[in-house]
Amino acid sequence: MSSPDRGNESSFDGVPSSGKNTTASDVQQAEWQHRLVEGDHHVQLQTLMEIRQSTRVAAVSGQIIRLAGSRDDGVRAAAAEVLDGCLQPSLVELPALIASLADRSDGEISYWAATLLGRLGKKAVGAVPALCDVVAKSQFLPARERSVWALREIGPEARDAIPVLGAISEAAPARLQQLCREAIRDIGIDSAVRQAA
Repeated sequence: MSSPDRGNESSFDGVPSSGKNTTASDVQQAEWQHRLVEGDHHVQLQTLMEIRQSTRVAAVSGQIIRLAGSRDDGVRAAAAEVLDGCLQPSLVELPALIASLADRSDGEISYWAATLLGRLGKKAVGAVPALCDVVAKSQFLPARERSVWALREIGPEARDAIPVLGAISEAAPARLQQLCREAIRDIGIDSAVRQAA
């Protein structure tokens, strides 16, 4: 299920300049970004282990999602472990997460992108069309299911997804049908409550 490792298609900007607002944490985040993008598999694995032990991680979600499609089983498993943990994406990563949803080369990449978009909740409203596309067209059932979950987490702002969810709930595998129905109910209830308030 893994795909060839992506090249340097990430947008690493390097270590931040040492201005007044640069903190040690900012430097650490930039170093992690660099090592995830430029390092060999051993360096990437070591970096993922460091990130997993950290309590404050930002701006590395895109690189870690990319590594979830690595050909190296150890790197892929470590990336999945970090993504499954408490990694919280930042709003500036939204465009990269949306772009990762469209990656059809490896279903795990779209699965993890949907996971992180769901963690953003209603702030990920810009991802609704891309999430709907995964729900309707992906060949990877777990990515479809996770995209439905993400739409549900976005809440009433995802009401434009209701027609897609409704269509899928008629002809999809049983679990996906159920998830779509639950999402429609929750998104619709939340929308009705907000309109009444």
